[in-house]
Amino acid sequence: MNKILFVINPISGGRDKTGLHQEIYSFCKNNHLQGEIMETTGKNDFDRIHKKMEQVAPDTVVACGGDGTINMVAQALLKKSITLGIIPLGSANGLAAELLIPRDIKKALDIIKENNVLPIDIVQINGKYISLHLSDVGFNAKLIKHFDQGRVRGKLGYLTHFFKTLHKKSPRRYTFNLKGNKFRRRAEMVVFANASRYGTGAVVNPEGIINDGKFEVCIFKPYPWYAIFRLTFDFFTGRMKKSPYVKIFSTTEITVKAHKAVPLQIDGEVIGDFKTVYVKMLQKQLPVIVSPYFKIT
Repeated sequence: MNKILFVINPISGGRDKTGLHQEIYSFCKNNHLQGEIMETTGKNDFDRIHKKMEQVAPDTVVACGGDGTINMVAQALLKKSITLGIIPLGSANGLAAELLIPRDIKKALDIIKENNVLPIDIVQINGKYISLHLSDVGFNAKLIKHFDQGRVRGKLGYLTHFFKTLHKKSPRRYTFNLKGNKFRRRAEMVVFANASRYGTGAVVNPEGIINDGKFEVCIFKPYPWYAIFRLTFDFFTGRMKKSPYVKIFSTTEITVKAHKAVPLQIDGEVIGDFKTVYVKMLQKQLPVIVSPYFKIT
C-alpha cells in the first residue's frame, strides 16, 4: 500500500470533521504514504471519483462517511485491483460495525495501516445496484424513507419515525421465486442480508457471514402489536432465528415480487419503489481492509 485516495463526505452523520484533513495528511506523512483527499458534493460524485482515481492511480481508496458513501465508492472500485478502506463517519455505520472498524478516526486509520485485506461478497440487485451489507423492502425501508423526509435528525428523529411507521404498518403480499421454487407469503418486511446486523446493533441475521458465498433472506411475518417487544428482544440478543415471526433461509439468488410497489433500501439509502426485486450473489468481488480482530472464514 503506497498511494491512498480518501473520499470524504463532509455532511455525513452530522459529525464535526474539523481537523480531519490534517489528521489524514499527518497519518500519511508518518507512515510514508502518498495521500490525496477529495470531498463529495452531492453532484456527479460517482464520475468525480472515477476521474480522481485515474489521476491519482491509488492502490487503496478510503471511504470516509456512512454506508451510502461506502456503497458509492465500492461501486467505483468493482472490477479494479484497488482495495477499499473505511473511516466510519455516518449515523449508523452498519458495514463498519460488521467489520469491527471503530468510529474513532485515529483507530480506524490504524486499521488502514495494518492493511488486513478480506475479499468480501457483494449482492447485486436488479442487475444495477449493489449491496455490501443489508437491503430490504417493507417496514424498514418505509422508516428510512420517512426519516429522510423528516426534519428531526439523529436518534430522536429515528425513534419518532419508528413509532409513526409502526403505527401505520401494513403487511404486503409477496411471491418468492427461489431458483424455480415459487411460494407466496404476506410479510411486514423482507431483508436481503449479506451481513448480520444493522448499524443500530439489531441482529437480523445471526448466522450471516460477509464472505461465505451466499446471502440470507429474512421474511418477517405479520405480527400483533404486542409482539414488537419480543422482536426487539430477539433483535438485540441475536435470537432472531428462533422467533416465530421470522423465517430465514440462505441462497445465492432469488426474485421477489410485491403485489404493489414497495420502497427498497440498500445499505441505508432508499432507492425507490419497486414491484420486482431480483437479488443475486457475486462472490468475493471486493477487497476490503478489516479489523485484525475480524474473524476471517
